[in-house]
Amino acid sequence: MSDVGLAALWLGVLGGGLGLAVTLHRMGVRATVVRDVLHLGAGVWVFGWPFWNGVTAPIALTLGALVALALVPAVARRSRRVRRLMVSVTGDDERWGGLVLYATASATLTAIGLLSRQPAPAAAGLLALALGDGLGGAIGSRFGRHTFRVPAAKRKSLEGSLTVALAGTLGIVIAAGYFGQTWSPSVVAVAGAVAAAVEALSPRGTDNVAVPLAVWAVLA
Repeated sequence: MSDVGLAALWLGVLGGGLGLAVTLHRMGVRATVVRDVLHLGAGVWVFGWPFWNGVTAPIALTLGALVALALVPAVARRSRRVRRLMVSVTGDDERWGGLVLYATASATLTAIGLLSRQPAPAAAGLLALALGDGLGGAIGSRFGRHTFRVPAAKRKSLEGSLTVALAGTLGIVIAAGYFGQTWSPSVVAVAGAVAAAVEALSPRGTDNVAVPLAVWAVLA
């Protein structure tokens, strides 16, 4: 498939994901749960990297998505449909800026991954975010009993942070296997622990960019 066709396919996936977010919210699903679903789903992006014929189209696609998400709050003032999308994933202690930072991380690591000889560290950073933060938020909000909070950050739970470490580690292992990279178990474990620590300590919303960049830095 040509890069134009792939770009159209991924735009359809993005539109479908945002449409799912609106549908879930209309069904009564809390915004924080909808955000967790989007976090998990966004991880599929890295699995498409090997299928691009060049780097221009995928990098441009992520940059375009970043710009579009950044403009949503302004457009929402005049568009009921866009405002409905914002409502679906904000509230419940969630802010739209977090999604913009997620897109920033995706655009940055996509460029790093596709322009480098070995994309695994960049892919691992994004998958650690997708699985770690997505599952960590879901488990923490549902089963978290031992909570803590650092200044400027959201309240977290030990149960959620442990899930971030385990699920983030799983994401790193998946990236290694998919892109043919070999890391020692100790390096993988350290990267997973770093993901959990950064997620817990990051100021509100910034974990969406801090976690994947920290994991990439450890592995690269």
